[in-house]
Amino acid sequence: MKTLRFSLLAASMLPALFGQGADWPNVGSDPGSTRYSRLTQITPANVGKLVRAWTYNTGDPGGGFRGTEATPIVIGGLMYFSTPGAKVVALNAATGTEVWKYDLKAVTPNGRGAKYGVSFWPGDGRTPPRVVVATTDGLLIQLDAKTGQLFKGVGDNGVVDLKVGMVERYGGGYTPGATPAIYKNLAIISPTTGEQGRYGIAGDPRAFDLQTGKEAWRFHTVPQPGEPEFSSWGPDGWQDRRGPGAWVPMTVDTANGLVFVPLGNATDQNYGGSRPGKNLYATSLVALDAATGKLKWYYQTTHHDIYDWDVNAPPTLIEVTKDGKKTPAVAQSTKVGYLFILDRLTGKAVFGDEERPIPNTDAPGDQTWPTQPFPLKPEPISRVSMTREEVSKISPETEKTCKAQYDKLVQMGPYTPYGMMPSLVFPSSEGGGSWSGASFDPVLGYIFVNTRSVGTLAKLNPTMSSGILPSYAKQKIPFEDQNGYPCSAPPWGELMAVSAATGDIVWRVPLGEYKDLTAKGIPKTGTPNAGGPIITAGGVLFIGATADLMFRAFDPKTGKELWSTQLENSAVNSPLTYQANGKQYVSVWAGGGLGDFKTSAPGQKTNLIVAYALP
Repeated sequence: MKTLRFSLLAASMLPALFGQGADWPNVGSDPGSTRYSRLTQITPANVGKLVRAWTYNTGDPGGGFRGTEATPIVIGGLMYFSTPGAKVVALNAATGTEVWKYDLKAVTPNGRGAKYGVSFWPGDGRTPPRVVVATTDGLLIQLDAKTGQLFKGVGDNGVVDLKVGMVERYGGGYTPGATPAIYKNLAIISPTTGEQGRYGIAGDPRAFDLQTGKEAWRFHTVPQPGEPEFSSWGPDGWQDRRGPGAWVPMTVDTANGLVFVPLGNATDQNYGGSRPGKNLYATSLVALDAATGKLKWYYQTTHHDIYDWDVNAPPTLIEVTKDGKKTPAVAQSTKVGYLFILDRLTGKAVFGDEERPIPNTDAPGDQTWPTQPFPLKPEPISRVSMTREEVSKISPETEKTCKAQYDKLVQMGPYTPYGMMPSLVFPSSEGGGSWSGASFDPVLGYIFVNTRSVGTLAKLNPTMSSGILPSYAKQKIPFEDQNGYPCSAPPWGELMAVSAATGDIVWRVPLGEYKDLTAKGIPKTGTPNAGGPIITAGGVLFIGATADLMFRAFDPKTGKELWSTQLENSAVNSPLTYQANGKQYVSVWAGGGLGDFKTSAPGQKTNLIVAYALP
């Protein structure tokens, strides 16, 4: 009876859980990944008074190339997250004290964790709310949200093996790419499959019934014989093709019953000789019927991707008010340096797009698709090419060093390919747009996105694909000056607001700084960044993300910086905000990352979750 009362209470709270209450029940705040909160206690007038309220040490090492990309969730005063050390933890969100901890080694012999965090299923009136976890070795489990106990009523004593039906032919692992997307009683999962080698497991999104553990549907990301777009891989390029999967969170449109899947690039990653054609649905945003997995529409952001420009960010649900008409839309930022604003129901570009000719590759046996899609609005959100005069001039030595490198490179503008001769690729395969994606304020009607503008010296070198076919792999060298700073002219990282009504960029400001440069009188350059912003109804934007280890607040109307504080490590995820015991908190996970870029502070090994509040 006690469990039933808890379930009924959770069901009655459903309207408040998703975007209307004090919680942060999804890594993107709501299923639509707006990263918007209606909380108003913290304002531009008082944000400067924020102090650290609590710190939780995960006990795991921080740093590394990717760092910690998880964003915790908060429901009913409890904060839930998974740690790099294969634990799932619930904290008192007001104090940071542990309520329960579940060791995933109890179900996975490899002790593998859930890299991108956890999801929440509120139950259905018959079962209590659960924390849904997909481990990096391919297991799906559910934990009682109140107690942390494993729910054993599905799968094999509570464990659903996602590898079944996926790895029998090729062996190897099965790694879910992000937190499961929850739609009604379904957990929707797509794997990250690796990007090298033609052969391997499929990247198909699949839905699992949380009540039974059974697979409910599956969508083929590489069309099979008889399916639409089957011919887009050439005569036999579809067969046994590895991926493409999704390594970032999917987004759910609960009102229209849609799930949006941002898919990765085709394999081999940088050579398409074995896959002539557009290679659908690689490097595409795919809209599926969330209940059945049936294709509604797709938009391929890069045809025949040989650039490593996978769709690397969760799509953000927005509303466009244009000419007095409201259009449900989705904003998709990309590594390529463009922001695509698409009609949510049709996939058509709201402000128009066009196919433009792009350069060809000189890789033997391959050729680029002759055109690529360019949105007419907004303008590029990051640098997409550069001229010789656009090298960095932060010092005479830097200008000389960078021009000397530039003069040895092939530069053909947007979509310069990796080739047999060294070329300059903008943006680098790191982006462009950050992996956290855009955020949306429904009151202002602004889309917020942070970007980096750094190039790569790129070249193809011969290799073998799966030991069978000749292929080519990319070689990347950072385009940097003698001191390790980017050779392109600043800003190297930016934060900006885009009007959803007009497609115009309202403001853009450098994001982050190198203090040794500003001390010399050089204006803020911004830094390479990863992670994303959140927005509050109180009128404050929060973001970590930068290589200078700072956590900042901005005025979303103007881009003016309002507050900042030093973190123990970089935060390459998105913050969150919630209310507990009547007080609004802002929290962020400082777990490192950005290890491939110069930082103003030495690399740290701490892995902390911190929270701030007004005194």
